[in-house]
Amino acid sequence: RGPPARGSRRRKPHIVRERPGCVGLVLGQAPPGPRDSLPRGWRPLAGPAEQRLAKLAGMKGPGEFWAEFDRANLLSWYPGLKDRKASQDVKKGYKLHQSDGDIFPMEEARRAAATVDLNRYGCVILLGNNVARAFGVKASLMEAEVRNGSRLLIFPHPSGVSHFWNEPANVARASRVLRSELRAMRRRRGKGAARGRS
Repeated sequence: RGPPARGSRRRKPHIVRERPGCVGLVLGQAPPGPRDSLPRGWRPLAGPAEQRLAKLAGMKGPGEFWAEFDRANLLSWYPGLKDRKASQDVKKGYKLHQSDGDIFPMEEARRAAATVDLNRYGCVILLGNNVARAFGVKASLMEAEVRNGSRLLIFPHPSGVSHFWNEPANVARASRVLRSELRAMRRRRGKGAARGRS
């Protein structure tokens, strides 16, 4: 287990920009471990999560995906693992999942969410219901809520902890939704560039 969440650990999310001018933002929950356990140069959603996002978007790899989106974790610190349920004790023969996921301190997350400037983005992808709740989004999974011209899309977290990805029909639907959102974001970006030139 990681260290307990403390108010003194609250920080504004650190947004990573691969290139200037992105009009999309992807927000995850938190780093996968304490800072000193992460590899040098680690970035939010690095590894299998970004690979899944790129594949769903129909892209060749994560580099192409991050050319369209900035990225961040809502919590910049690791809050620790949830306690395992007694029925899912590996010592008693449970073999399906190695983790029940991470703790998500909602009040800390809401404070962090309040510091994010959503208005600079045409599309904000909120990974998981916890992140969506931190922003007060009421839309259902894979639906968007519009705020001041920004579309806030609730998307299942792309990590292996989510059971959502076990169903091929869910994967297909997520791919359709993400590609549609990407096309719409590019159209809005094109219109904005055209207005800037006029």
